Amino acid sequence: MPPGQAKKNESKLEQLLAKSRCIYEFAVDGEWEKAVALESERKSLMDLYFSSQVVFEDTQAATRYIQEIIALDKKVIIMGKDAQKTLGGSLGDLQRGRQAAQAYQRVGS
Repeated sequence: MPPGQAKKNESKLEQLLAKSRCIYEFAVDGEWEKAVALESERKSLMDLYFSSQVVFEDTQAATRYIQEIIALDKKVIIMGKDAQKTLGGSLGDLQRGRQAAQAYQRVGS
């Protein structure tokens, strides 16, 4: 491995963690389009980064970064499922309202 490569790997892992934190913040704020766009970017970086064997200078720090990324991902997944349920309920209410309006128009005709 070239000198300094382990340090570069840690820097890349820090970038992935920073993106994970941003995704989490977008999810907290309900900005799902931004979260999904950044997740797509982050996934591409992860695929590229972990496509080969990665060596770290400080394995304990790397472990902490990866654990935090996983913890943030779990939180975002839970928030996403909750948002999906809420949206599904809202869409159901909208559909029922539309059906009621159509029924009312048919009766009134």
